Amino acid sequence: MKKKNPPTRPEAPKKHKRTIPGWKPWMEAILFALFAGWILIGMNSDYLFTVQERSLFLSNPIFWNDLMATPHGFVRWIGSYLTQFFYYPAIGSCLLILIWLGIYSITIKTFNLGKRWSHLALIPVTAMLCSVIGLGYWMYNMKVPGYWFSESIALLFVMLGTWAGKHIRGYWRYLWLGVWTVVGYPLMGWYALFGALLTAIVYTTKKEEKGGKHSYTPLVYAAALIGVVPLLWYQHYTQMRIEDAWVFGFPRFVLKESLSWITNAPFFVMAASCIALALCGNLLEKVKEKWSILARVVVIAGCALTIWVTNFDDYNYQAEMRMYRHAEESNWKEVLTEAREWKDTPTRQMVILKNLALMNLGQMGNQMFHYDNGSRLPHKRDELVVHLVHTAAPLLYYCHGKLNFATRWAIENGVEYGFDVNTLKILARCALVSGEYDVARKYVNLLKQTTFHREEGERLEEFCNYPGKIAQANEFKTVKELHKHINEDLDSDNGLCEMYLLHYFSNTMNIDSRLLQEVTLNYALISKNIQLFWPRFFQYANLHNGSEMPIHYQEAAYLYGNLEKTVQIDRMPFDKQKIKDRYVQFNSIIQYNLKKGLNEQEIGEVLKPTFGDTFWWFYYFCNNVGSY
Repeated sequence: MKKKNPPTRPEAPKKHKRTIPGWKPWMEAILFALFAGWILIGMNSDYLFTVQERSLFLSNPIFWNDLMATPHGFVRWIGSYLTQFFYYPAIGSCLLILIWLGIYSITIKTFNLGKRWSHLALIPVTAMLCSVIGLGYWMYNMKVPGYWFSESIALLFVMLGTWAGKHIRGYWRYLWLGVWTVVGYPLMGWYALFGALLTAIVYTTKKEEKGGKHSYTPLVYAAALIGVVPLLWYQHYTQMRIEDAWVFGFPRFVLKESLSWITNAPFFVMAASCIALALCGNLLEKVKEKWSILARVVVIAGCALTIWVTNFDDYNYQAEMRMYRHAEESNWKEVLTEAREWKDTPTRQMVILKNLALMNLGQMGNQMFHYDNGSRLPHKRDELVVHLVHTAAPLLYYCHGKLNFATRWAIENGVEYGFDVNTLKILARCALVSGEYDVARKYVNLLKQTTFHREEGERLEEFCNYPGKIAQANEFKTVKELHKHINEDLDSDNGLCEMYLLHYFSNTMNIDSRLLQEVTLNYALISKNIQLFWPRFFQYANLHNGSEMPIHYQEAAYLYGNLEKTVQIDRMPFDKQKIKDRYVQFNSIIQYNLKKGLNEQEIGEVLKPTFGDTFWWFYYFCNNVGSY
């Protein structure tokens, strides 16, 4: 009798991999996109607009050949083109976010992260976002064309290449690695080597179909390619040092021959996180569900906090860029509107732009000290030294009529850091005012090759074709008047724009131009030099005989007359209420607080609400104003 087989137990249904109920990777993508959009558009629109002003893309073969003369040139070319779209910060930001979302989704597929571990793909894109919003004043010292897009585009190509290589089998994998590295190196530089490494790690961590063992051959092969390919391409390039061959294209912010770790950190985090995901992606499914939920909370919160902390949100940094934009557009009323809304002690750049607005509106003598004239050095996070000659000097010199200095610094900065839209516009205007119309036309033709500044180029071209319009245009009126009456010798400013302007104009005498004479008087006030003040004060009185003397000039004359007694001021028609009575009150409060034992700074704070709008307060309490 045959033995009956025992009844088989029905197979238990397969357990579905658990995750947070209803949670999908696209939800993380939306959260990231919204948060990134708020940071970029809501908090950094002025910065992004300035980025495209300090960048350049030209639609000609020369520009293409210049970028392709070094590795990484292709993605820099694409990045330079896309950076133009920050002319409309919302559009440029959306393009950048779309690239990051592409990196995020491909990273999940490439490293088998699935729904449970999709949040880990946020780490590389968070690092790329931080690399954009954490630059600060490095923006003015940037030597990487198209930086704001090129690095993310390169990473997107790396992820696409690794994902494609992942699906190749057998010996074709070695062909793929070779082609990727050899062809990719001139296009992406360091990123091609990085992609080869990631692809080899993916091959190595995946067990062979027969035998179930890991093969380290792809990793050895990739290491050989990484070592040899840069050497082979080095023979082709003439603008690359041998020691840079393996890292060309990796952004490096160098301070005194050492890296600025704060600014470089996002790229190290990006590279390390991608390597870690490549190594561990296939192992994550074995980790218990509760750890993936905890990791999701930690990673999302950590990414959000990192973005918030990294964002360079200094108020003066943003205000400088808004004021500069208004000044460059000759929108002087908006410059003063910005100055009235200062929330912090301004930088020297902000103060000079404010004074330029008052000069162009004819209000320096009555309003110069109605604004904060103090000083705060630009905010920074590392040892980067910020120089005014790199941030705003060409425009400041241009607005003062010092065209040779404006041209000198515009060209010097262009040679050092690359020519940009802002530089081309300043050079074109300098050439127009000085009558060099053929030179101006060269810069105008370059502007016309850009995407969003073609109209400005065509507008300036009208002045080249019809020079008579320059005399009628308000934007050139002040510059032409100053340029006509000042010495244009190109001496040395020692890299200190403000100090040079202060010294030059406070020591200049001129009777042919009312504007220049008043500028020299105001700079004499700022320098607090009594000997320089009196000749310019009397000259102003002669040139404006019969007109009411501006209040700040009265304040200075009354103060200096009481301090030194070298000039008889008894017969000068000072305003009794605004000058004489107010000065007595000002002086008595100083004496009272000195008797109370208050120091200079404390007395200044006591007097500022009532007398902070006077030259007297500026003379006594606005000290240690540093230039940079």
